[in-house]
Amino acid sequence: MQEIRNEMNVDDPVREEFLTKALGCLMLKNILPAVTSVLFILLYQMVDGILVGRRLGPEALASVNILYPIIALISGLAIMIGVGGNAKIAVLLGKGETSKARSILSLIVLVGIGIGLGSNIIILLANRSILVFLGTSGSLGYFAGEYLNVLHFFFTPMILIFILEQSVRNDGRANFATGLMGATAVLNIFLDYLFLFRFNMGIGGAALATGISQSLGAIIFLGYFINKTKRKVSGLSFGDISGSSREIIPIVGNGSSELFNSIALGITTFIYNKLIINYVGALGVAAFTIVQYIMFIGIAIFIGMANGSQPIISYNFGGGLMDRVYGALKRLLTVSTILSLIIFLIIRVKAESLVEIFIPGEPEAIKLTLRVAIYMSWSILFMPVGIIGSVYFTALEKPKKSLVVAASQSIIFTILGLITFPLVLGDIGIWITPVFAEGVTSLVAILLMYRWKKQNYAY
Repeated sequence: MQEIRNEMNVDDPVREEFLTKALGCLMLKNILPAVTSVLFILLYQMVDGILVGRRLGPEALASVNILYPIIALISGLAIMIGVGGNAKIAVLLGKGETSKARSILSLIVLVGIGIGLGSNIIILLANRSILVFLGTSGSLGYFAGEYLNVLHFFFTPMILIFILEQSVRNDGRANFATGLMGATAVLNIFLDYLFLFRFNMGIGGAALATGISQSLGAIIFLGYFINKTKRKVSGLSFGDISGSSREIIPIVGNGSSELFNSIALGITTFIYNKLIINYVGALGVAAFTIVQYIMFIGIAIFIGMANGSQPIISYNFGGGLMDRVYGALKRLLTVSTILSLIIFLIIRVKAESLVEIFIPGEPEAIKLTLRVAIYMSWSILFMPVGIIGSVYFTALEKPKKSLVVAASQSIIFTILGLITFPLVLGDIGIWITPVFAEGVTSLVAILLMYRWKKQNYAY
């Protein structure tokens, strides 16, 4: 350990901390803020859903879920650049190549801006065609159109806040990133209430609340790195992108599993919605949406744990400290498995109380939602392994393995289940598909992680 300290650049205390600090303490310092940050995001999304459902009814709430394939595509592009780029940045910082890391940061920010502007143009030109493709009509189509017409103007800051939050964590400022994400969540909730209940702006007001809060967060994150660049201080900041453009291909490749995962979730959500409407009706989509909101509590925790561990894994992989990489993975899997069991029990015991928060006074919808929750809640027991496995391989810059896990989790076994189970079990087949997909994916992820460790332990 002393040799590692001596080889380090003493002017980079962040790198030294990632490579030498006790692993348990390091993971607590980085993972707890990351989990908190994702929970803040979930908080405003859930409150957004609660307020929309209470103010405008189940169909307005369902319309947000109908638009998920579009939002998933935009989010997927942001995740691809953000996760792929920031994994590259952390590996470079672990190697002590700070100048290259700064160039990559500038590159992914510019690419993110380009993706956001391009998405705006596409939505402006093809708004109606997109809504028709998604199968919206009547009041469902009206709500979906109103929401999308406002939200698309904020795609660029929504992409940037995701990219830059991870970059701030790579710079060792996990608490700052979490604090800002918490502030944007609180602002979003306040604006939701203001626009929906005071100004009666409808579902477009909910979209505007999201856009304003995300924009403010993106501006502050940008200001953080601009300030560091002007002051020329140590650590991560913006740099010259000359010659770094060739890195976009490996960045895209490494982040492709996250893009694939997000797009696949959009595709499967589209298929879910179609099947649910055919088997149950629009009320079924609302029930499915509410159960997803509830289960996102667990998903958010697992995503936060994976995201918080990414710089730890990437830094130590870049520094050649594989024992610390494997130690981090072991701790992640152990803690997440325990948490998944706790969350499962909470959902099963408190399901009715949780559902009534979204749609009070809707007995038919509540009854259906509880039925859906009984089946879908089992999937939470298997989720952490797939989520952690995909991010783990991305952090190691092993995109093919990450893609295999992501594809298994988000589309291959999900579509297989949706094709077969409903034919035999009716709507029950729809609700048990996530359990099947997550269970098989966990086995795939465990096998890949075991083989990787066996082949590379002497790295």
